[in-house]
Amino acid sequence: MMRGIIAAPTRRILNMKEAASYMGMSVTTFREQVAPQVKGVRVLPKRISYDVEELNSFIDRMSGKSTDSHEQNFWDKFR
Repeated sequence: MMRGIIAAPTRRILNMKEAASYMGMSVTTFREQVAPQVKGVRVLPKRISYDVEELNSFIDRMSGKSTDSHEQNFWDKFR
């Protein structure tokens, strides 16, 4: 592995520690700021995981990009 290169995760579901790392923040910050706004996936009865696609959508929303398909097409509201 080359220094300075961050590899994207190959798994789609990440545990909280991995999701926080993916987002570039501490677990505490992830738990307080991101987890309440991103739907977790209950894979096991006592474990919530996070879908990478949901995390990417959260990043898009926070950066002002829209991921809602209804908002992507201006003309949809006139159908």
